Amino acid sequence: MAFSAPADWLRPLSPEEIAHIHRAALRVLQEIGLEVDNPVALQMLARAGVRIEGQRAHFEPSLVEEQLASLRCLQEPVRPAGETLSIGIGDMCQHYHSPATDAIEPMTTANLVEATRSAETLRALGLHGNVPGIPADVPPQLQALVTYRVGAEFLSAGGGVHTLHPPEALPYLFAMAEALGRPIRSMGIFPVSPLRLAGFEFDTLVAHIARWESFSVTTLPAVGASAPIHPRAAWVLSTAEALGAAVTLHLISGGRPVGLNICMYPFDLRTLTIVGGAPELAWMRWIGAQLSRHYDAGAGYATILGTQAKRPGLQAGMEKALSGTFAVLTGCTHLDYAGVLSYDDIFSPEQAIADIELRDALQHLSRGLPPDDPDRWVEEIRQGLARGYVQTDATLDHYREVYWLPRLFDRTSWHAFQVEGGRTARQRAREEVLSRLASYAFAPAEGIEEVRRIFRQAWHALGGDPGAGYLALLENRG
Repeated sequence: MAFSAPADWLRPLSPEEIAHIHRAALRVLQEIGLEVDNPVALQMLARAGVRIEGQRAHFEPSLVEEQLASLRCLQEPVRPAGETLSIGIGDMCQHYHSPATDAIEPMTTANLVEATRSAETLRALGLHGNVPGIPADVPPQLQALVTYRVGAEFLSAGGGVHTLHPPEALPYLFAMAEALGRPIRSMGIFPVSPLRLAGFEFDTLVAHIARWESFSVTTLPAVGASAPIHPRAAWVLSTAEALGAAVTLHLISGGRPVGLNICMYPFDLRTLTIVGGAPELAWMRWIGAQLSRHYDAGAGYATILGTQAKRPGLQAGMEKALSGTFAVLTGCTHLDYAGVLSYDDIFSPEQAIADIELRDALQHLSRGLPPDDPDRWVEEIRQGLARGYVQTDATLDHYREVYWLPRLFDRTSWHAFQVEGGRTARQRAREEVLSRLASYAFAPAEGIEEVRRIFRQAWHALGGDPGAGYLALLENRG
């Protein structure tokens, strides 16, 4: 039988298709423009020769091309992909799936500490990432400070924040990062669709423009809601937002590097929700990676192990496997949102264990068949004729090269499962999480005492309750 050619949607964008999207994005920036909701940034753009009409900046194609050429000169060389498929956690979760009770709970400070400790224990299995949530029981002006403190105390990756907000917390965040020897010198922004630069992230970036050494731009349009329903038109919008934001940052910073991550997301009009587990998200991430690489040679290809499921199980497994399989077979090198459920709302250590298992399977799948020696095929067949192939040298030497051996998933027969009192994959995952948590051992980095001092100062200055019961949980006592 003949093998069919790849379907159109499995072919990468051609240079002509990318050029067509690029030209349309330039037209959008010239004719429609980018709303810039910051008077200081607007003045700086005007001085750079950008036409300003009200709050909308109109960029001439020649200026955009000139700035893109300048940005390309600053880009890091393309790094070859490693042999290991990397995986990272989501970091904006506001709820926690407890491995002890199986309940979905608010992401309190206590739960955030446990979630972070769990993430640290999974680092040995290749899990990367930051603090996987936001403490719901902390006043808003102190949430970023608590998040940073939790990372500094309990995570080898150190302190980290999901957002530099609010402004009054910034000096303390900067000081804590300096104390750990990891100063905050890079800033990421997310243009607001359609075609806006606005919000506290952008205002913070402009207000502290001299601090930053580099920037990143990530676009987040939702197709059919904040972007056109036709995907190609949505790609033009997303590309225009990325280019407009990148050129703006490059101009107002005096020519500093800007990385681009051009994205878009599926949206369900029936539920008014961005759908993390939709099959459309898989190819949206793939196309976005191709467009990003066109402008930023160092841009990688990462996908989201997205799901709308609220607990580990059938839906979570199918949606995450669908997204991950498509991505790996189209060249993805990083999987994100491990352990995350309900798009980006719930962090589950149990699901993180399952997602690591999925990563391992996908990595094995992407390697294909192992090499062998054609001259030995007939001899290998002859060796197993008498007693079978289980005991041949070839089988014993190469079994692990051919087969992926899961840590978590069940491969026993139904009879063996019953006789041995087998446990389900979910049971084994929960047991492993609880075992790892019980053996957690990590000592904070040098500089933690200074971080604690700055935190106490910030807590007092920003109105924190000195009697809050969760304060004692923030110190890693080993």
